[in-house]
Amino acid sequence: MMRSTLFLLSTCLVVFTSHARADCIRPALAHQRRDAATIQKLEMAWTVAFLTGDTEFEACLLASDFTEIRSNGTIHHLTDELALAGKNKGKAATTPDLPPITIHLHGNVAVAYGISSQKMIDGKPYKSYYADYYVWKSGAWHAYFAQQTSFPV
Repeated sequence: MMRSTLFLLSTCLVVFTSHARADCIRPALAHQRRDAATIQKLEMAWTVAFLTGDTEFEACLLASDFTEIRSNGTIHHLTDELALAGKNKGKAATTPDLPPITIHLHGNVAVAYGISSQKMIDGKPYKSYYADYYVWKSGAWHAYFAQQTSFPV
């Protein structure tokens, strides 16, 4: 009886894991390496996914415990990020011209950081420093933390 239960449990685990991975087969997520070029590619793909409301892509890239400190000081989690991106669903977006991104690799973690383009907040021009933190797990990068800090221009 115990063997049958373990076999059934193992089979279910394989089926559910395969199903989860099948949903995450995307060109931008394929052939990942532990290098700066991969992080650069993921940053661009994440930006495009956000701008077009591709919450499925974000759910594959972002860790389940993803946390973000927004430029206004609020703390958001994965569900907040997906809801915010979801508001852009169906919008067309061209590949944005992003300012240079610096990538810092340290073992199984990476940080992508830079300065965002200027935006208006309360009628005043602001830019933001941002940092996206990734962890290498099971052969792929997953963003687990992000922070934005705005400053007047």
